[in-house]
Amino acid sequence: MKGYIRPAIASGAVVLLVAALVAVALWQAPRGVAQEQEPMLEYPPFPPTPTIGPNPTAAAMPQTAAILATDAFEDPATASAWTFVPLEPIRLAEQRPIWAIAGGRLEQRFTASAGNPSTLETAAVTGAPGWTDYTVQVSFYDLYNGTAGLVARYSGDDPLTASYYRYRILKNTYPATPRQVLERVYQGVATTLVEIREPGFDERMWHVLALNVTGDTITVTLDGTVVVEGFDPEPLPAGRAGVYTRAMGGILFDDFSVTSR
Repeated sequence: MKGYIRPAIASGAVVLLVAALVAVALWQAPRGVAQEQEPMLEYPPFPPTPTIGPNPTAAAMPQTAAILATDAFEDPATASAWTFVPLEPIRLAEQRPIWAIAGGRLEQRFTASAGNPSTLETAAVTGAPGWTDYTVQVSFYDLYNGTAGLVARYSGDDPLTASYYRYRILKNTYPATPRQVLERVYQGVATTLVEIREPGFDERMWHVLALNVTGDTITVTLDGTVVVEGFDPEPLPAGRAGVYTRAMGGILFDDFSVTSR
């Protein structure tokens, strides 16, 4: 009896071993096939983040020009010379637009502590309320904001009832038109002086924007080329100067200057 039991046990062990090997083979085969299959979905490679190049070289100022103000934004302490204002009503403190001087540039940084982007119009103004005829100029680099501009002859303590000239230009990839608008804002009420359907500006590159106010005439240049000429039959008398955008973040300003002849 014992002699027969041992071969039977050995035969059973062999059968179990063979079955286990077959099971492992069957389990591994589909996995090997699956590993060799092409992925069902491939994401395209993301383009590298573009490097912000050096600022453009601004045109030399006429020898007769008097410098009223300059700011290269090298020192964050110069923020005390600026007033950052919303140009539209805000209901909550969280909607207040935020500006900062960092990395040698003036940046618009969305709204308040929440850091939410907003289409709210906002400006950073500086200078003396008695400035009359002058040219305000700035370099700007748009990352993803889409709106850049300048203000001149800004007067008033409340930005919602202030008076000033405002010029804004949109990037070319925006579907909205007109691309360029020059406005006269008197006690908070805007009147369009000039509208230009196109062109706008190209994003992710530096541009030099300048606005000149002389008497009743307003002239705007982009990269040294005149793009807008306007006339105001009731010219605003005087005021501070500054830059304009929307509280969308993603825009840098540099090499700000105000000069007069």
